[in-house]
Amino acid sequence: MIDPSELDDILERANFSCGSSGSKSSNGKFCQLVFDGIMCWRETPAGVLAKQSCSNEFIKSIKKGLATKQCDENGDWLTINSSPWTNYSQCGGFYIEKIIGNETSTNHTIYDTWIPIIEYVTQVGYVLSTVSLLIALFIFIRIKRLHCARNKLHMHFFGSFVMRAFMSLIKIGLFVKGTALPHETIYVDGEPVFNKTNYSWVCKAIVSLWHYFIISNYTFLLMEGAYLHNLLFLKLLSENGVAIYYCVGWGFPLLFILPWIILKALNENKYCWTTQSSKYIALLIDVPIGLTVLINFILFVLIIRILFVKLTSMYMQRWTQYQKLVRAILILVPLFGIPYAVSFVLSFYVTQNRTFEILWIFFDQSFTAFQGLFASLVYCLMNSDVQVEVVRKYRLFKDRNNREFKRRSRTISHTTQIALAEELQELPQGFGDEVINKTSDYF
Repeated sequence: MIDPSELDDILERANFSCGSSGSKSSNGKFCQLVFDGIMCWRETPAGVLAKQSCSNEFIKSIKKGLATKQCDENGDWLTINSSPWTNYSQCGGFYIEKIIGNETSTNHTIYDTWIPIIEYVTQVGYVLSTVSLLIALFIFIRIKRLHCARNKLHMHFFGSFVMRAFMSLIKIGLFVKGTALPHETIYVDGEPVFNKTNYSWVCKAIVSLWHYFIISNYTFLLMEGAYLHNLLFLKLLSENGVAIYYCVGWGFPLLFILPWIILKALNENKYCWTTQSSKYIALLIDVPIGLTVLINFILFVLIIRILFVKLTSMYMQRWTQYQKLVRAILILVPLFGIPYAVSFVLSFYVTQNRTFEILWIFFDQSFTAFQGLFASLVYCLMNSDVQVEVVRKYRLFKDRNNREFKRRSRTISHTTQIALAEELQELPQGFGDEVINKTSDYF
């Protein structure tokens, strides 16, 4: 799969090639030389429909057809909704040829087959993660006995997962092919065309928030690792001191996302900021994520090494004192260290084989999507302490309802007896004798 920055570089070269081809001198009205974002269109006489093959040296089309562009009678290229328009209906879609070793990669069907499946699995993962995390947050908020320093950090950790999943679902659901919002996309014969150079601030804000919550989620992963490290070695675990962890979790990403927004607006204001043509600007997103993963991995290596030394020098009778801690470490290591490290290493080899690239994308995206579900199960829903508190809360709620029901039943019964006695006292003497006499005829 072509990286967005690589695609942008290819189109930049196509644009440069188009501009360097020059214009021919001509008399009369002509539409000027123009690059529409995909193809280069030479000078064309007014009133003529320009045509060219859908494939060229820079970009290839799925179908073998012709792209057309209308030059009107005034010598201007045809526009639709005030935007330049090119008819790519016969092309079916575009892709880039990649050279892998001595082999030319033209088989794009593997991406057409598996990318939609990966996107579907990712959406399912985000939905399940969001639901399970909201349930876990509800449990932590409602049960006051669970309001300890550790769980307060977990609540912010879950919140970052929820917001990351929420913004990812918004981006997947609203953006057309991950590029622009529907009302800013032009459709030609059912195919979207992205030819605007400056999109609205709404889509750019969505992309900015999406990046912010991704960095924030990785930062909270680091905060969980730092908390565990301090629990073992520094003992900086007061109820007031834990606030610094979630302050860093929400504040640290702003140091990178705000400069990223400014630089994108000034130097790379293209599309909805969904492409990264400048590698230096992209570093503002990649560097904090890479740092959190690296530091987390180092922290967990230190924790495992020192804990192993302590456990091997202890009597077995004291093993039970560290069971919960060992279990937590064994859970945190694969959750925060190994999967990211594996994905990072595999990313250097994905360009060598298309099948391997699809497997890497599936591993990376599915783990990211289901990670929130895994965290909610480990830290809350399958935690024995939490389960005990939930059962206790349920029994208290059930007993309270039973007592309330019995109290209301006694109140209603007592009130009914008093009301009936008062009504009988108000009845006249001999009332009902006639009815009794009539019913006695049946016996």
